[in-house]
Amino acid sequence: MPDFHQPVQLPTLHHLADTDLAEREALMVKLAVKRPVALVIPALYSELEREALPSILREVAKVPYVSRVVISMNRMDAEQYQHAQEFFKRRLRGKECHVLWNDGPALHALHRELDPLTGMSHLHGKGSNVWMGIAHVLACGHRGVIACHDSDILNYHREMLWRLCLPVAHPEMDYLFAKSYYGRVRGRMYGRVTRLLVFPLLQALRELFGSLPLLSFLGAFRYPLSGEFAVDTSFICRLALSGDWGLDIGLLCELFRQAPAQRVCQVDLGNNFDHKHQHLGTHPKTGEPDANRGLVKMAKEVTHSLLSHLWSQPGFAAESKKLENVAEAYTGTALQFLRRYGHDMIYNGLEDSIEEEKRAVAAFAKIVREAAKDCLAAPKIPQTLPPWNVVERELPGFGERLRDVVQTG
Repeated sequence: MPDFHQPVQLPTLHHLADTDLAEREALMVKLAVKRPVALVIPALYSELEREALPSILREVAKVPYVSRVVISMNRMDAEQYQHAQEFFKRRLRGKECHVLWNDGPALHALHRELDPLTGMSHLHGKGSNVWMGIAHVLACGHRGVIACHDSDILNYHREMLWRLCLPVAHPEMDYLFAKSYYGRVRGRMYGRVTRLLVFPLLQALRELFGSLPLLSFLGAFRYPLSGEFAVDTSFICRLALSGDWGLDIGLLCELFRQAPAQRVCQVDLGNNFDHKHQHLGTHPKTGEPDANRGLVKMAKEVTHSLLSHLWSQPGFAAESKKLENVAEAYTGTALQFLRRYGHDMIYNGLEDSIEEEKRAVAAFAKIVREAAKDCLAAPKIPQTLPPWNVVERELPGFGERLRDVVQTG
């Protein structure tokens, strides 16, 4: 039986029927006359050589209502950038397509222009790629809907795009933001940072600090770290974005502060998404968790983003000493969750990965402990890239320079 549970705080749109793709896309074509749809895909150059991205592009090329595609990339050189431009334009014929080289000299200089607004020196990451991709769409005058999704989805189908965009494009729903959720199971359970860090950490924080409204809001999301969303362009102009792996959890915190009640939803994309699966992240010589590698790096950036956003919430800083106990509370809750995941593995005949997941919980507990100590020593503010409307006001001509750089390569 399909799941149709509705959390009180968060409208949830479910995959209840196998709808006709042609009919749904025809509806989106009509809606896109007034609400054009642009797609932003953050990527590393290495994705060009993997299986997922070419398959994604074959699907996107068939989508009739997406008029503009921006691929926001890094980790390549000048020769690879030229190859990337040819690679995408060949596969997306008939669509306006722009390839951004974020760590190339011209765009890197634009990223650095933002430093005075952020109070920090720019570092390239997934979040900064997404920010610049969205900035380019806005700088080009696009008004309507922007969708964003990852570049490593192995079982991608274009149906996910209309499911993601329809709640924002349709005037009778009129959501400002739609966040995806889905399963991550392929013979074993994945989604480890979400399952083993975020879910138990949110629960532990609720136990320590009570039901702060932000914690309740975050707890309503089925997959808070999913990389797929659609957003109204007039709304995204007001949002600050984290430049690293804190992007997804930080964006939800921004939504909580900026979006009117009931104008954010989560949508069921109806698949067990098969993404690139990262290793835990250990030092090659010592075998100890390495904060600069794999899931450990992601977990560190997610934890710091979450705690820094919580710090600004009423009632949190006043009881900050409770943070001393957060790692222990997290560990106890994570081990309870882990036992239940073990039952899920048995129940569904999945690969037993409990011992590996225990190591992940131990590594994540260390991250939580260190992040809490950092927060107590020097209360943090979220490290974010500025909203687009702030950039337009404080850096006149930034959008024009961005358009020129991308057009000339």
